[in-house]
Amino acid sequence: MPSNPSHLPPAPAAPDTAIAVSEFRLENGMQVVVIPDRRSPIVTHMVWYRNGSTDDPPGKSGLAHFLEHLMFKGTERYPAGAFSETLAALGAEENAFTGWDFTAYHQRIPNEYLATCMAYEADRMRNLVLDEAVVTTERGVVLEERSMVADANPAGLLGEAVAIAAGPAHPSGRPIIGWRHEIAGLTRADALAYYRRFYTPENAILVVAGDAEPEAVRDLAAEIYGAIPPTSAPPERQHLQDPPSCNSLKRALQPPARVRGAVPIPRTGAGSVSHPGRPRSRQDRRCAFRRCGRRSAAGSDVRRREGPPRPIRRSCSPAGSHRTCSAGRAKTG
Repeated sequence: MPSNPSHLPPAPAAPDTAIAVSEFRLENGMQVVVIPDRRSPIVTHMVWYRNGSTDDPPGKSGLAHFLEHLMFKGTERYPAGAFSETLAALGAEENAFTGWDFTAYHQRIPNEYLATCMAYEADRMRNLVLDEAVVTTERGVVLEERSMVADANPAGLLGEAVAIAAGPAHPSGRPIIGWRHEIAGLTRADALAYYRRFYTPENAILVVAGDAEPEAVRDLAAEIYGAIPPTSAPPERQHLQDPPSCNSLKRALQPPARVRGAVPIPRTGAGSVSHPGRPRSRQDRRCAFRRCGRRSAAGSDVRRREGPPRPIRRSCSPAGSHRTCSAGRAKTG
């Protein structure tokens, strides 16, 4: 039977699944990307900053992540927690994350509240309010977070050791959350200096994905984000580099130390284990009995059992027989 009978209709062509992504730039240098997806009336609004933990100043590891926490402490227009309560009432959600080369803030909301999210992010891009008490409290929160993800986590400690061994000079060898002793030294002045340097429109990327028209997003972004004046050219990022090496880097893990009192167990044959002081088979017990008798005859302190010796039972067939020893093996004949 032919695989494609003539009486069957031809298979429909595969639909074009390409997504028309729009990209443009505002006059203040902010880049905008729009990814339409009209399957549901929801949009995801994200602001990405081109900086991360590799931009932490030397001796201040964890500063990018620390500022990510502080960005939720509010402005004069949006006090701490006010915007989060608004999102919760709408059934929306928000979060943020820090990487080696980026920091991102995002919300997932009904599409009619896209302008609300833009106004909030634009406000905290330039008007963050930090006082000393807030910074001190949040520093303690980050230290507790480090205790959970690294200090009390063997896998986390191993990951940090591997990273610093692979890149001892490059800042990506440092953990994103930072070293504990350097987190403890981060100050309000450190956070504000980092904030003013990197949280600018020319260093940001706005991403809107979901049920939104590119032209409508362009108009909203130009009205809300476009009102923020640029500070200067995008900050130049210079990172230390590890020196070139012609040899591969190797790190050997040492085996654990032997436990005190443990006795090594030698192997006496394939799949068998010999225990000290206990013969492995009847043949071994017979040999041990004979050696014991020779030592007794030579005047050793081993005493021979009272009375006649017990007969030794042979467990193997006579020579020339087709049967094998009965110690755990089947007979062949």
